[in-house]
Amino acid sequence: MAQLQDLPAWVQFPDTERVEWMNKVIHQLWPYVGEYTKTFMNDFIIPQVKAQMPGMFKNFKFTKMDMGDIPCRVGGIKVYTTNVGRDRIIVDMDVAYAGDADFTVSCCGFTGGMNNIQFSGKLRAILKPLLPYPPMVGGVSATFLEMPKMDFNLTGMGEMVELPGLIDAIRSVINSQIAALCVLPNEVVVPLAPDVDVTKLYFPEPDGVVRLKVIEAKNLENRDISFIKKGKSDPYAEIQVGSQFFKTRTIDDDLNPIWNEYFEAVVDQADGQKLRIELFDEDQGKDEELGRLSEWEAEWGQADKPIHSALLMVYIDSVADLPYPKSKLEPSPFVEVSLGKETQRTPVKVKTVNPLFQSKFMFFVRHLEGQELKFEAVDDGTRRSLGSLNIPLTTLLKEPKLEQNQQMHMLTLGVHQSPIVITTRIRALIQGKPKKNDQLGHDVLGEYGNAFHIERANGKNGTANGDAVAVEPAKTVNLDAAEDDVEIKLNVDNYQILRSDSNSSLNSHGRSNSRLGRLFRSKHEMKKRETRADENRGEIEIRIDFDELVNQLKIAVIRCRDLMTFDKKDQCNPYVSVSFSYLLNHKVVINVKDDTNYGTFVAKPVLGCLEIRLDSLLNRQLSQRWIPLSVERK
Repeated sequence: MAQLQDLPAWVQFPDTERVEWMNKVIHQLWPYVGEYTKTFMNDFIIPQVKAQMPGMFKNFKFTKMDMGDIPCRVGGIKVYTTNVGRDRIIVDMDVAYAGDADFTVSCCGFTGGMNNIQFSGKLRAILKPLLPYPPMVGGVSATFLEMPKMDFNLTGMGEMVELPGLIDAIRSVINSQIAALCVLPNEVVVPLAPDVDVTKLYFPEPDGVVRLKVIEAKNLENRDISFIKKGKSDPYAEIQVGSQFFKTRTIDDDLNPIWNEYFEAVVDQADGQKLRIELFDEDQGKDEELGRLSEWEAEWGQADKPIHSALLMVYIDSVADLPYPKSKLEPSPFVEVSLGKETQRTPVKVKTVNPLFQSKFMFFVRHLEGQELKFEAVDDGTRRSLGSLNIPLTTLLKEPKLEQNQQMHMLTLGVHQSPIVITTRIRALIQGKPKKNDQLGHDVLGEYGNAFHIERANGKNGTANGDAVAVEPAKTVNLDAAEDDVEIKLNVDNYQILRSDSNSSLNSHGRSNSRLGRLFRSKHEMKKRETRADENRGEIEIRIDFDELVNQLKIAVIRCRDLMTFDKKDQCNPYVSVSFSYLLNHKVVINVKDDTNYGTFVAKPVLGCLEIRLDSLLNRQLSQRWIPLSVERK
């Protein structure tokens, strides 16, 4: 296509195939695609565009939609055959459009056109699950791995084009709608077979989480030199992963800014997603680009601060029997999902009491204790509540796999209750293991983020496009760690780490730990005694250190004294177990137990207990000291 400057992918990459037959199929289908586009725009896109437009442009609308005769094209297609589960087929397509679509728009009393629409991006289609019966595929999901490029012109409106901020507002709203609709982690899903678990189609688990620390930039270009004033650039950095955008603070008049800011982003498909980092000079008008990260090492730069400990995933399937906000006024509902101060919302469903949302949300979680996930259905027209629901996050810890799948709850408004179907999951963020062939050298890692990697906005330092491929999800690098200690990713298998399971100390009592082992040991008789909350249980001497470099907590248990006994002979065989509640306020629980054999089916008594919340310690450290033991909390 003449409008596309880049060569097609099938020319550049030998594993990408040219598919002219597919373009012929699209050409034949294009009139029908155009008809569906009109319906889709009216039902889904236009209400969201109106809701997001600035107040002065709220009456913006499309009065005519014509997709034209020139269809979009697929420049190349790649089917993945390795490192792919046997229950799915993954296909990447380079999709581009530069046709003759023509839209008529009106705003603020002006009428004009929108044409010269250009669109390009990499689309990933996943066919899953594969079935042993027709149609052989349970469904198809499609998503752009990163924000596609889009451009258009507004014509024929005279002064309307000069309205301050109109084009920028339209462009911003369109980009946000594309991101919310079909840029990872958002997908367009088409079920193909009945009796397929919809959560597998609409709610796949991500590959992991990337933790990024933006440290500093050096020798940036000065864009604030002019005849009127002399100053320095006011730089800030923008980070993008899929549809997720992050921005550092702006540092005024500094060509060597130091940010030291941390960010976390969900990595849905690590083998295809890209990380973009761009630097801008903040100005009163349009911000100027200072450069972008044009090269990236094989490993992620280290983000050594554990910002959050878990990821909460929420999927809202549907709501039924919502109340009317006013007499004879059918609602246009949406659902707000809140965790702490963060709130996300579903799209608006126009005039229905039984909306089908099929929307997913993700929240980073620091602590579970005391937090509630809040749902509230709201009418978009009157802004009245249609019902609410609170779910304590600690209830998920009681579930077998830390998830509630397609669970029905009730949104309550007075005496009226509306069923809502929700899937919730919680996954811990833990340190994983790298591939064996990963080579981590100080000389390689030391180059991360220096001026050599920043491509100037004028393109002097190379011709790279600024993409940084995420080879593996959430990989971090520790300059002083062993090779097996370099990756942090989402834990979706070993979910038991979220619970407070006890782990014995290194010098353990493993030889007699089992019930079978007690059969071969002499039995002792236990005292009969009443437990008082204020009784003296002795003391324990401990030390706690936190190594920020490797993100490791070290607990030294040194000795105990004045322990109480349960044996009638006033003897005990003490040992210490230490457990760590990964989500509940990062609490360390130290139990001193008696390993004396009181019978095969008698639980080992707890001589004393100590609970320490890490957020109560300065820098998560505790100098060596004696601490009184207390009665175990039930």
